[in-house]
Amino acid sequence: MVVRLGSKGKQDDLTQPVRVIEIFHKGDSSKPRKSRVSSKKTFRTTESDCTFLLVTDRMDLSAEIIALIYRYRWQIELFFRWFKCILGCTHLISLSKNGVSIQVYCAFIASMLITLWTGCKPNKRTFEMLCFYFSGWASEEELAQHIQKLKD
Repeated sequence: MVVRLGSKGKQDDLTQPVRVIEIFHKGDSSKPRKSRVSSKKTFRTTESDCTFLLVTDRMDLSAEIIALIYRYRWQIELFFRWFKCILGCTHLISLSKNGVSIQVYCAFIASMLITLWTGCKPNKRTFEMLCFYFSGWASEEELAQHIQKLKD
């Protein structure tokens, strides 16, 4: 459905209409969900099936593509959380396409090296210990103890 947002007096201020897409999500009913109130005071239900209403200004894409973009949005959010929190890349060094690519590749390589060396998924503490070791603030024994705790 294509709609115009705003009240009757303000609809002319908006340059273009938007599209509302209704998506039905059939959840996994074998896994019961807990009903709880989040910190934003939104109501959560225990039902696994739900309907989403997405609003977009992209008229050139099909509803299925819009739904996939929304679905993968959460994976992208998780990636950037990992990139910022675990790997310590709190801001980009460069804003150019090549600069961002280099920083992301370096983060991937560092993550894989940590995984190969420790045998575990990298976490914030492991990253901190490696930084302390390379800065001279932690000894090799302290780093080895940390890695051994991960393996146990």
